[in-house]
Amino acid sequence: MKMIKATDIYKRFGSVEALRGVSLEVAQAEIVAIVGASGAGKSTLLQILGTLMPQDSGRVEIAGVDVAGLASKELAQFRNRHIGFVFQFHHLLPEFSAVENVMMPSLIGGTSRREAEHRAAELLEMVGMQHRLAHKPVEMSGGEQQRVAIARALMNRPSVLFADEPTGNLDTRNRDEIERLLYDVRTQFGQTIVMVTHDETLASSADRKIVMSDGQIL
Repeated sequence: MKMIKATDIYKRFGSVEALRGVSLEVAQAEIVAIVGASGAGKSTLLQILGTLMPQDSGRVEIAGVDVAGLASKELAQFRNRHIGFVFQFHHLLPEFSAVENVMMPSLIGGTSRREAEHRAAELLEMVGMQHRLAHKPVEMSGGEQQRVAIARALMNRPSVLFADEPTGNLDTRNRDEIERLLYDVRTQFGQTIVMVTHDETLASSADRKIVMSDGQIL
């Protein structure tokens, strides 16, 4: 089953053509790494696929839905239910505990606090963070914060997990642990994962590596 289908995607920022006719497909439960030099268009493509940024032209389908055809409110609901994000710098809310950070997408989606807290605790246990439920981000290491961020991204059982440099801010030991965790997530949940990375070790372990240059897939 195709989880993502992008067709002839173009994106321009002023005079800079960031994406020039990019097309790709990603299957369900596939792990795809997008690599290339800085400025190749990797993060722009990831943001468009993740519905964080509109393309100038072309079509993006996720789980069979043409996301460009959704109204603003519908798109926000679709993103909340079907897409999870993991970023290099975690973006955890500093005033909230680990379990509260993980609960957030589910609470936004209308789930009861009791149900959300139960699932958040289960996910934190799955990522090895059951001992940090009540800790705030400042009390956690970079690797621990990234584990919490992955749990948060999985909270609403997304169709696709998008990761932008998920190991880019970590030392070797934590990088290896996050890599193993991403594959555990695929094994346990059948999760589709698309990631942008400069980490060649991480990219080489993916099911498929896509190389970009000058806004195109090579």
